Amino acid sequence: MIDLEALGMTQEELQERVVQTIAETALTTLQYDPDEGEFEGTSALHKRLDRKIQDLMDKAINDLAAKHVLPHIVERIESAVLQQTTKWGEKKGEPVTFTEFLVARAEHYLQEEVDYAGKNKDEGGYNWSGAQTRLTHLINDHLQYSISTAMYDALKSVNEQISEGIAETVKIQLREIVAKIKPKVTI
Repeated sequence: MIDLEALGMTQEELQERVVQTIAETALTTLQYDPDEGEFEGTSALHKRLDRKIQDLMDKAINDLAAKHVLPHIVERIESAVLQQTTKWGEKKGEPVTFTEFLVARAEHYLQEEVDYAGKNKDEGGYNWSGAQTRLTHLINDHLQYSISTAMYDALKSVNEQISEGIAETVKIQLREIVAKIKPKVTI
């Protein structure tokens, strides 16, 4: 039996040293670099632990942000009052909340006149001609896409059915031709 007190160590100190040694052994590995030779690097367990700790910290930070920061940001955005100014900073027009500003911009965007390609007057160039509102253009594009997709699918289905019918007809005709042919061998 070894007397720890004779070595000048308590049971807790010995346990701490054993745990420290096991942890260092599990978290490091001997690696080799052609330029630097052998060195102690981080083990796969150490890397996985680092990733797990990082994931847990990210989740905790995101949860705290969602609980405490996000409501304040939403409140600040919703209560923000925007004021248009001239290029000299003089106020013009009535102040509006962010929500009112956003709704007005969306309405303007959808009601803005565009050409056949969906470009407004600034984007359209010299021969620009406002043919429709952007909303009408977007609806037309969506309808055209939906109709062309449906037509492509329908044609594909019809083509498959026709090709199956043609293949079956060719097989029947070939069977009839083979049945009519009676080879004769004469010597």
